[in-house]
Amino acid sequence: MTPGDASPLVLLTWRDHPAARRPGAAVIAGIVIIAFAAALGLAFDSAIWAVVSIAVLFISLNRFFLPSAFTIDEQGLTARFPFSTRRIEWRHVRRMEVTRYNLLLASSAKRSLLSGSRESRAPFGGRKKTILELVRARVRDEVWNASLPQEGTQAAN
Repeated sequence: MTPGDASPLVLLTWRDHPAARRPGAAVIAGIVIIAFAAALGLAFDSAIWAVVSIAVLFISLNRFFLPSAFTIDEQGLTARFPFSTRRIEWRHVRRMEVTRYNLLLASSAKRSLLSGSRESRAPFGGRKKTILELVRARVRDEVWNASLPQEGTQAAN
């Protein structure tokens, strides 16, 4: 096995499940999905349209309803969602945004309509301090300094 074949050292792994964390919002989202499906089924007089709309809405909201896993290793951050995986390596991070609840890492320096495919958002899940310490040690200084929330703001907490 060559050094390039070795898996990077995993520093932190955590899971996030927004629906479990916010059960009230999950119930409301479920009611809205069912109401929309019922309205669509009645409007087209077809149970098939109702079932299809439930499936489409559930799949489009899969990151809310289903758990996701996040890993920080020596080379980057990996976000494993139910139907996809995103990875960004530290050397490619050009922009970073820190909010009260999550961290966004992007390979593009400026936000654009197409930047969503080059971004990875990871919720802190109660580990904000640990995650930021690990990220700080791995991103370039200019990216880190440009991304920090202003002291005294809600995002800084």
